[in-house]
Amino acid sequence: MKKAIVLSILGITASGISAFGQGAINFGNYSSASYEPVYYNPTASSAPAGLAGKNANTPTTEVQLFYAIGNLTGDSTSAFLAAATAGVTTFITTSYNGAGSYMGLPATSTGGVGGYFSPVEQIIAGWSSGPVTFLAQAWETAGPNGGATYAASHLSGESALWMETDVVSTTGAPPPTPAFANNPAIELSLSVPEPTTMALGGLGLAALMFFRRKNV
Repeated sequence: MKKAIVLSILGITASGISAFGQGAINFGNYSSASYEPVYYNPTASSAPAGLAGKNANTPTTEVQLFYAIGNLTGDSTSAFLAAATAGVTTFITTSYNGAGSYMGLPATSTGGVGGYFSPVEQIIAGWSSGPVTFLAQAWETAGPNGGATYAASHLSGESALWMETDVVSTTGAPPPTPAFANNPAIELSLSVPEPTTMALGGLGLAALMFFRRKNV
């Protein structure tokens, strides 16, 4: 089971396109109000060796946005994802520095450099006004713990659900795009791979052979 992540993220900004009944957001955390980075679990056993509590600073760490129109913050994560639209993905940008806040601490991140990802535009089809609920997932795609998808990776995490009520404006020319006001936190945690059916079968066979030998 994936651990909830505190992937401290999201400076998400937006502008509206009223003619088509949709909005647009820039999904990224480097230009947000809090500059909260993606970081590894502070517990050594739940993070890669030597990286506990540090910011994720590999370009192979992928981040994806999910959204649903309306206030779904009372839903479980699984219920939200079943109703949500899978949005854009982006990757950690290693050239960004580590300035900003970390887990609520001001000034400079205690997690070191990294932790920020490049902004990418997300269209919110069908939006005209009212709240939008968001969630973000992040995962390592390379190395011994990596996987091509969030489900396949063994170093991953996801944010809490959060809602924005002033996501975009559709009146006249777009005003300066605001940052999200309710950024949640996220952390990447290691998970133990579940044994495959073949591996379990092998263990069972080995145990049976041991039992037989012992009783010969």
